[in-house]
Amino acid sequence: MGETASARTERELAALRGEIDTDVDYLLARIRNDVDPRNLARRQPLAVFGTLGSLAAIVGIAFASRVKSFRRSRTEKEFDQIVERLGGRLDRLKGRARRRFRETLKNEIAEVETGPRAKQVVWESAAAALTAAATLFARRFVSRLTGDDELPDSKA
Repeated sequence: MGETASARTERELAALRGEIDTDVDYLLARIRNDVDPRNLARRQPLAVFGTLGSLAAIVGIAFASRVKSFRRSRTEKEFDQIVERLGGRLDRLKGRARRRFRETLKNEIAEVETGPRAKQVVWESAAAALTAAATLFARRFVSRLTGDDELPDSKA
């Protein structure tokens, strides 16, 4: 006697589920292999060291900026002296107006001393480092996903 359609369908579904589980396990193993920093550094050492160098430069610039701004922090007395040298009458301002004026003066002096370009350079280098890392990861992932051992441009 032949098997029923329902039993055959259940058997085929069980076989397909087994194949899918095997494929998913294989894919997860490949992803773990691609994400492993040791393998990534072995396959693309220049990109990894470039990314690490960019991140180190960003951290160094941020740290130096913090130290520099800490050393240059001005007291309220120094702001009063600056205003007096310029011929202003800060003593006429009271309460919130005086504090707002000091904050505005502090921000203006900080912008002149550091310049807005420093922040722009830091953000651009951070974006470049993250883009390089993401591109490297994406290229490796896609090449492993498609089963290529080498990337198309690395055969040359």
